[in-house]
Amino acid sequence: MKKDRTYRLTLEYDGTRFSGWQVQPSLRTVQGEIETALQRILGQPVRLTAAGRTDAGVHATGQVAVFAASTEILPELLKRALNGLLPPDISVIEASETDPGFNPRFSAVSRTYRYTITNRKISVGRAYAWHVRFPLARDLLEEATKPLAGHCSLEGFSKKNNDDDYSTIIYNTGWTFSDHTMIFEISAIRFFQHAVRGIVGTAVTVARGKEPPDLIGSILGTGDRSLAGPLAPASGLCLVHVDFGETL
Repeated sequence: MKKDRTYRLTLEYDGTRFSGWQVQPSLRTVQGEIETALQRILGQPVRLTAAGRTDAGVHATGQVAVFAASTEILPELLKRALNGLLPPDISVIEASETDPGFNPRFSAVSRTYRYTITNRKISVGRAYAWHVRFPLARDLLEEATKPLAGHCSLEGFSKKNNDDDYSTIIYNTGWTFSDHTMIFEISAIRFFQHAVRGIVGTAVTVARGKEPPDLIGSILGTGDRSLAGPLAPASGLCLVHVDFGETL
């Protein structure tokens, strides 16, 4: 028997061949592909709401989206049907029913992004990392990003849109290093377009010795985008987790 249901999807996608998450006319988007598949399965149009609108070329392993529909299909069957129809660069990891009032955009208490840098040419994984051809001082990467904590404004790292308020709360940042990779993770209550890529690009400029170690702190204080380094490429960025403050 059909009834009104709200479904929650956890999604993974390779953003390489997408023009971002959000539906755009005549462009291939993650939202557009999923909504097209859902309409085929359910026989009705639906609209997805996501926790974060990733930009063109940005990946996700933990995106969360919801939609409402009048249907009898159970979440596990929906998951199987979607994975059978969706292109190889999108996968549904989990599907469940949720409260009709659940909105991942406003219910999230934090979002975590990961940025991967490699200091040598790689073949496996090259679509998910930024190959930086210049020597980078790893201690300067860490020092450069230390000011990113607590209440702050990301205006100086973000694309200028219609936002009047670029304030956020940053809960955690950190670098993980191995032989050839440098991985930056940052968790905050909200982000803005290009913010993480702007931060990483600026940190790399500092780590190359081109700018002083306190540059990110200065940008946080002034909100001056002209002080920041170039945007890091989208290919190295991935939305890895959205936290809703849930307890098991």
